[in-house]
Amino acid sequence: MPLWFIIAICFLPLLLFLGWTRRFREKNPEIFGYILSLVGTFVGIIVGLYFNDLASAKDKRARTVKVLEASKEEMEWLMNRAKLIDVVTDTVADGKRQKYYFLEMPPFYSETLRSELLAETLHPNSLEQFNLIREILLFNVEVLRGDIKTNDTSMLKKDLADYRSQLKSSIDAIDLEIKRLDEQLSEGDFVQQSRQSIRKLMDQ
Repeated sequence: MPLWFIIAICFLPLLLFLGWTRRFREKNPEIFGYILSLVGTFVGIIVGLYFNDLASAKDKRARTVKVLEASKEEMEWLMNRAKLIDVVTDTVADGKRQKYYFLEMPPFYSETLRSELLAETLHPNSLEQFNLIREILLFNVEVLRGDIKTNDTSMLKKDLADYRSQLKSSIDAIDLEIKRLDEQLSEGDFVQQSRQSIRKLMDQ
């Protein structure tokens, strides 16, 4: 419910005391008192629902931020793992390098993003970004699996770099969404920045 509607509802009882109700109030004080009681109850219920909705929305935002922060930590771990793979394979014989190149989809994309909580709370732009990144990551993983069979180390390194790049994009999108949920970023600024990120992803 919009705030202006709640404010208007709060002024509703005052309308019963305007001049046009004076004659009715004087002739029917008991009926007027009953009507005033009903209106007051109605206003109380509406205001109560409004604040309950605010509390529920705040709780959802807080739980969403926790999920996003946990997902960000998972992706940072995968980025470090990919970096370590890149370093380790430089010291391994060519014929054995391929067995180290194993990438996986972050749990965020295979499980977490499907949750009802995120579907309800995330901004549509964030959902669009995450879906685009998911498709690119799926492609990267498939390409790497194909390149493993070619024994081409340079291509494997490129695949690994592409994978890390998408994880970084995911982390950036998560950070932006957290700022929106924590109200550290205005809706206008969020939309502008997220649209820029979406355009970059679509140009890849």
